[in-house]
Parts: sequence; C-alpha cells; structure tokens
Amino acid sequence: MKKKLLFLVLPLILPFLLRGQSVAFTKVYSIFQTKCAPTCHSNATKSGGLDLEGNGTDKSGVVFNALVNVTPINATASSKGHKRVYPGRVDKSFLFHKINGDFDTYYPALTATEGSSMPKEGTALTKVEKEIIRQWILYGANKTAVIPDDRIRAYYDTVGKALAAFNVPPAAPAATEGFQIKMGPFFLAPNGQVGKELEYYQKWELNMASDMEVNRIDHIISSSSHHFLIYNFNKPTDATNIPAGLRLNANHSNINLVSAVQERLDLKLPPKTAFIWEKNRVLDLNSHYINYSSAHVYKAEAFLNIYTQPIGTARQEMKTILIPNTFIFIPNNNQTVSFRQPIANSGMGKIFLWAVVGHTHKYGTGYKVFRRNTDGSDGELFYDASCPGGIPGCPAPNYDYQHIPMRYFLPLNPLSMTTGFTHEATWKNNGPAGVIFGPTSEDEMQVMIAMYTSDTTGLARSKEITEIEDVSVFPNPATDKLTFKMPPSVYRSNFTLFDVLGRIVQQENLIVGQMFDIERHGLQSGVYLYRLEDQDGRVKMGKVFYK
Repeated sequence: MKKKLLFLVLPLILPFLLRGQSVAFTKVYSIFQTKCAPTCHSNATKSGGLDLEGNGTDKSGVVFNALVNVTPINATASSKGHKRVYPGRVDKSFLFHKINGDFDTYYPALTATEGSSMPKEGTALTKVEKEIIRQWILYGANKTAVIPDDRIRAYYDTVGKALAAFNVPPAAPAATEGFQIKMGPFFLAPNGQVGKELEYYQKWELNMASDMEVNRIDHIISSSSHHFLIYNFNKPTDATNIPAGLRLNANHSNINLVSAVQERLDLKLPPKTAFIWEKNRVLDLNSHYINYSSAHVYKAEAFLNIYTQPIGTARQEMKTILIPNTFIFIPNNNQTVSFRQPIANSGMGKIFLWAVVGHTHKYGTGYKVFRRNTDGSDGELFYDASCPGGIPGCPAPNYDYQHIPMRYFLPLNPLSMTTGFTHEATWKNNGPAGVIFGPTSEDEMQVMIAMYTSDTTGLARSKEITEIEDVSVFPNPATDKLTFKMPPSVYRSNFTLFDVLGRIVQQENLIVGQMFDIERHGLQSGVYLYRLEDQDGRVKMGKVFYK
C-alpha cells in the first residue's frame, strides 16, 4: 500500500517532440530598421531615448540590450512595473503597448502621459509585423529562433478563413472584483502537420498590491482546448531558474496544483472558502490546444478571470491535489484494460472533499473512485465519470473523455486519508500502437484531481442552504422552449442539459437574472436532466421533458 500521497511531478512526463514557434530577434530587428529607425529611433534621433538602429559591429545586439528588461524612461510606464520588453509578458512590455494601436483590444490604450503610438511617422506596422514582435516577446524575448514564422503569416494572410479561439477578448472582472490573465496567443498548424497540437507552460508573476484570497476562477478556453491547469510555485524563488515565456517542457518542481479543467469552467468556491495567494506568488500556467482544421492555422488563447477578496474573509483554505498513475500501458488489442491505484496518507488525517474529477485520453472508457475500507477493499463508489455530475448510479452510463464531469459535494464530504481511496481507469485501444502515460492526445493518462479543505469550522453544513430552492420550470413537458424561474437570491447561474446517456447537449454560462429561457434547438422528444449552479455554488438538478 502506498504510504505517501503522490503529487504530480511533471518532469516525469515525456516532453513534447514538437518544436516551438519562437521568433528570431533578427526578424524583429529587421522590422525596426524598415519602420522605426529611419524616422524616429535612429542613432541621430533617439526619440524617447530609444535607439532602434544600434551601432558598432553588432547593431542588433545593441538594440536587444537596450530593450530587454530595461525600464522605460516614461514615468507612467515604469510606475506600472513595465519594461521596454518584459520577457514572456506582453502585457508588461511598453514597446508592444506603443505599437499595438487597434491590433488587439485586450491591451488598454495608451494614456495621455504614455505618449502616442509607434511608428509616429512613416509606414505603419502590418498585423503580421506586430504579431512577430508579440510572439518574440511571448516566447521569452530571446536572440535565437526555433522555427520560422510561417504560421503567423498563414493566419493573417488567409482572409476570411482564419480560425481563432476568441475573436473578441472576454470581459474581465471589474477592478474592484479581481483581474484577468491572458495566456497566448500561439499558432497551431493544420491537422495532419507537425505542430497541430501544442501544450505550453508559462510562469506568471502576479505582483499584486497585497496578499489576497481567491474565491472564484473563471477558466475561459475554447472547445479546441484539451485542458488548462494552474500551478503555483511553493516560493517565488522556486521559479527563478524557470525560463520566461511559453515553453514546451514543464521543467518545474516545488509546485502545487491550483485547478485543472477540460472545458470552460467558472469555478466558484463554496461560501467562506478560498485559495490563499501571496502578493508575490508565481503561477505556472499550462494550456493544451489541438487544431482540428485540416486546412487552416488556428490561433490559440486562454483567459483566466480571477476574483479576489481581502485576507481574512474566508474561514477555510481550499487546497488541491493532482494524483497521476504514470505506470500504465494500454496495448492495441481492442480489449478492455484496467489499472487501479490505491492512495493513502495517514499524515493528512481527515480531509473534506468539495470537488473530484478524473482524466484520461481518447482510449479511455471509464473512470471511477472508491472509498477504501480498513482492510484495503473497495468501499463506497463516490465518483463515476460516466454519469452526469460524476454521481454514481445513473441509469445509462456513458463515458466522454473530452467532457469528464466534476463532482461537487455540498456539504463537504469527509474522507479519511488513513484508509484513503482507490482510483480506477479503463481503456480500449483500437489504435495503431500500444500507448503509455504521456501528455499528448496520442498518449494516455490516468489522473485524479481533488479539491478539499482540512477542516469545516465556520462552513455551512446544512444541505438546505447549499441547494437552490424554489426553482420552477414551465411548461414541462415542453414543445419548444423551457422557462426557468429562480428565487431572488440567485443573480447569476450556469445551466447544463444532459441526455439520458449523460452527454452534455446544451450549456449556458453566466446567465444573469432570476428568469431565463432555454430554446429546444432541435432536440429530440424525450427525457433530459438539467443542472443549475448559482454564484454561491448552490446546485439544483432535475428532469425536463420535450414532447
């Protein structure tokens, strides 16, 4: 029996064989010489104190050193903690803010004290040129190249056919509520080519004004995303040797998991619980996208809306663990294969589960978690990924590896870690070769994620106050649309509709108000299950009927 809880140590995972999409500084320097140096930023002019022409035998090297990690002389920009070029962080690179203009509305417009856009005179930068500069910064503002910028040009030169995760940046929280993080963009080659699938990591220094509690994280990813994970380094110094910008290899240690999702998820923690984030915390973001188009480049991005509250507001800290079973092999014999992993840790004592979710790749046919008895045998089955909401006992189990449900427990579910639990996954491999544990969609995984508190003091225990009461649905049965009416305590909710096989057939997120309509959209006659979740994490499940 395992005596020690296994945390995910990503250096164990095989790194991608795919190459990155970095941009050489020589390309950026060439753009400067064509568009910037001749008019405003030559040796002679040095507008704003910036020489983009350079001098001596290594002109580009001089310009590089004048940009990267250099504090701008503009007082407003420097007061924001910006650098002329902040490796990996476009949002903190004053150079990009100066050239952005209307290129990407995610970045705020220049203020009056930050001067005018660049180039101020001469020929304007094209979208491709702006993107090349942005990609150079995103990949760490290095001098060397990995591959050419052909995907960038293919994306912007394909008029009317460009594919993107988001055409318009999603709305950010109000400044009084929190902040937004943007990871990307990075560009994927068409399906069938090298680079159609990429999984990137990126360290992200928060640099908040004070320590904060995080009570909600809205993970905004598109349907082409395979997952998004948030880690944090145990101490900021643990991230010192991690390279800036998008990187293919995890190459990190001394980290903890914060959250993990496979589809867009607005993760609202239970009342009076929160993650605790120190002001100088460093996150490590992990985004995985696949381009399903056979003809067009795909622009991949992910956004996080982080909602905060003052330290001391919550009564209990929410914690997360990620537990992999890396010792799996799935032969390509089209036979059902099962692997089980018992987990126990007497040092953790009793924990109180709020959420549980499993994870496999495309050959997965099932995922379950059992409470263990003292003799090591299976006890209660408390998570079944083949059922809506992960709740065991559904009449027609159906496993969809791309939409594995998360199960929530309200009130929190006590679990003795002295006896622990066992997670079990099953697969059926009808592919061209056997597979082992690995990060791409061509590999396989067996991973469990659990979110929990170590105590419940000060938390709500009554089931009555953790369910949405007085929800009405009419007409039911319905011919066309369904109307849902909820109590005044609900001001924002998420809606999910499942068929009898447990497959998601309709979703509506961030519904505002106490009454809303759900259109039928061609659904066949029959019984469907719905799940409502409000802003406080309260849930209501029920049945509806279409004639």
